[in-house]
Amino acid sequence: MLAVAQALFAERGYRGTSLRDIARRIGIKAPSLLHYFPSKEQLYVAVLDRILEGLEDSANRVLMGRESHQERARRAITDAIDYIASRPEPMRIIWREMTEQHGVGRQLFKRRLPPLFAMGVNFLFHGQRAGEFREEVDPFHFLLSLNSITLGYFTTAAMVRRLWNRDLLEPAVIEHRKREVMDMVERTLFVQKPPVGGLQPPPA
Repeated sequence: MLAVAQALFAERGYRGTSLRDIARRIGIKAPSLLHYFPSKEQLYVAVLDRILEGLEDSANRVLMGRESHQERARRAITDAIDYIASRPEPMRIIWREMTEQHGVGRQLFKRRLPPLFAMGVNFLFHGQRAGEFREEVDPFHFLLSLNSITLGYFTTAAMVRRLWNRDLLEPAVIEHRKREVMDMVERTLFVQKPPVGGLQPPPA
């Protein structure tokens, strides 16, 4: 039920989707759907809540990893891009809510997103203290930028296809995008370690 509702909300938006549409897609009558969710708003918030739980689980897996902060950052970013590419619906809904000042899920976002964002900020802060991330980078603003270059890529895919007839969702293009994003992240965030066995400066 939630999966069907998620697909329709992603396709048509909250206002363009009715409970009757969702019930018809499921194969039941609208009154039967009301037995589980008394209103469209409650169903929509349940869909959002399910998406946010998945994001929190992913964030916790990164934080509990045993690799270096740099390796965990690489894994988190590439996994996130793969996840969005294979399941664009949840992120399309999230992006709509982020760009609408009076979105239906604003109260849920106000409760759930700041703690999730704080997990990322704390991860970057600890990476800075460990000497793996550059100290001059502001963790909060870096995460905002990272959000834009990951989510924004997928939300503009349809427009790019219409205007330039280029498919940003082809597997080979996605792989290229991951390399581009990681290159930006490494140049902006990572402390560059000298190559092993590299030339040492001459003694003074």
